[in-house]
Amino acid sequence: MSGTIRRRSPGCRLTRTLPLLRAYLQGAAHAPLPEEAFDAYMTPWRGSVGQAAFYRQIAQMDLRYTQAIEDRLGPMDCPVRLLWGAEDAWLPLEQGRQLADRLTAGRLTVVPRAGHLVQDDAPEAIVSAMFGPP
Repeated sequence: MSGTIRRRSPGCRLTRTLPLLRAYLQGAAHAPLPEEAFDAYMTPWRGSVGQAAFYRQIAQMDLRYTQAIEDRLGPMDCPVRLLWGAEDAWLPLEQGRQLADRLTAGRLTVVPRAGHLVQDDAPEAIVSAMFGPP
């Protein structure tokens, strides 16, 4: 079989990608994600188009892209409530504080026991922020 190139089946790459995708998503949460959350988050990244989009997103995870637009960020013309997971392993709390300084004059709600996916780790914090006092 020397000199012959064997094509892998399209499902082969997906099979290898799913464990990586699960680990990636779990890294965004502080608490273990339920299966329903995995399904919801993984759906857009399935199939050949979705897998390519996932790998593009990973390739673009570089602080220089954020730094390139920071000078464009400033106070908003509408009410803004910025929440940040205290246990966010993707974006450190200090980055949240810097963003709050630019957008909300430093007003930041730090959500304890929440990672990047605050909506999964502490949905009650989002409800409280939306309907609670400013």
